[in-house]
Order: sequence, then C-alpha cells, then structure tokens
Amino acid sequence: MTSQQQNGPRSAARASRGRVNPMASVALITAAALVGVGVLAVQANGSAPNKAPAAAAAKQQPPASTNSAGQTVTPAPDPALALPASSGTGKRMVYSLSKARIWLVGPDEKVQLSAAVVPSTVTPAAGTYAVSKRIANNQSADRVAVQYEVLWGPKNDTTKFAMEAVASLAGDEMPPKPEAKTGGVRLTQNDALAVWQFAALQTQVVVVA
Repeated sequence: MTSQQQNGPRSAARASRGRVNPMASVALITAAALVGVGVLAVQANGSAPNKAPAAAAAKQQPPASTNSAGQTVTPAPDPALALPASSGTGKRMVYSLSKARIWLVGPDEKVQLSAAVVPSTVTPAAGTYAVSKRIANNQSADRVAVQYEVLWGPKNDTTKFAMEAVASLAGDEMPPKPEAKTGGVRLTQNDALAVWQFAALQTQVVVVA
C-alpha cells in the first residue's frame, strides 16, 4: 500500500461507521442516570428508619406559638406529666401506679424520659426496689414473647416485676393490656429500649401511688 493510500481520506461508509450518533449517546447516558437514581432510591428506602430522630424528638416537645408582639411562647409543661414529689433521689426509675407512667431520672435529678406504660395485672406495692436482672429476649408469665426486659421486685422475689416490650409490635406501638397474670409492665419498643439502656443492675426503681 502506497503512502498516498495510507493517508488518503476514508470512504463515506467508513466515516459513518466510525462516528457515534450524538443523540444516541445522550439517550444512553440519560437512561443510565435514571437507573442509577432508581437504585439509590431503593437503597435509601430500605435503610431509612421507621421514624426520623428529629421527628420523634419534635413529637415530645410542646408546640410553640407566638404572642401579639411576635415573640415565641412555649406552653408550660403538663402538670400530669411532672415527676411525682417524694419519689426518691439520685439516678432512678420512677413508676406511678395512678398515672400509668414512668420517669427515668439521672444522677443530676434531670428527667431523661417520661413515658406511658401498660400496667401489669399483678400490682407492686409502693416502695423502693432495685433492678436485679436484664434479659434481652424472654417469655413473660402470660406467655407473651417480650424483649428489653428489666426485672425488679421485693427481696423475697427480686424478679417478680419487669419493664418490657412486646416483641411482635412496631417501635412506637403501645402494647395491649395483658389478659393473663403477669408482673410485666409494658412499654413501646422505643421506650423499653431507653429503659434497657438506662437501667443497669441495682438501679433504683421507685414505685409511687
């Protein structure tokens, strides 16, 4: 082959085959981008929590409003949710029988959590107890599968009562009232987990009327 043949212009057919249709390239890039966005959306949906922490925290805060001067006003806390008086000192869990509610109180006397509970069918006497045992997964006395079980009770039966969650329920779903005899005081999964993380062995449990 001569030098002129090697350097000569290509035929129209060869030139057509060597070029890429710009519209086809745009279409392929767009399709690939849409597939990538779809995959990311599926991954994000699969890993997203049932409830965003910010939303959960906002739910516990009383809604703020503004006065005539445009100043933000936060409503006073509900007295019914206030920590009961004469409920001990130091780090403790306070359980009010009449209010069906618990409070987790830190060593600085600040309430870390206040949560509604479903009382047990066996009622503890008012007094001070201590956490004696913790069981991650168990079966309660009424044969319900429970988890995050924190046990406490009188000296003659230190595991008679427990704070626990029903294992089959969603994170913020309140458990139903027990139908059979049990000392299990039940909370939502989220609140029971908070109790589990707070209540180490020998943590005080103060039961008030």
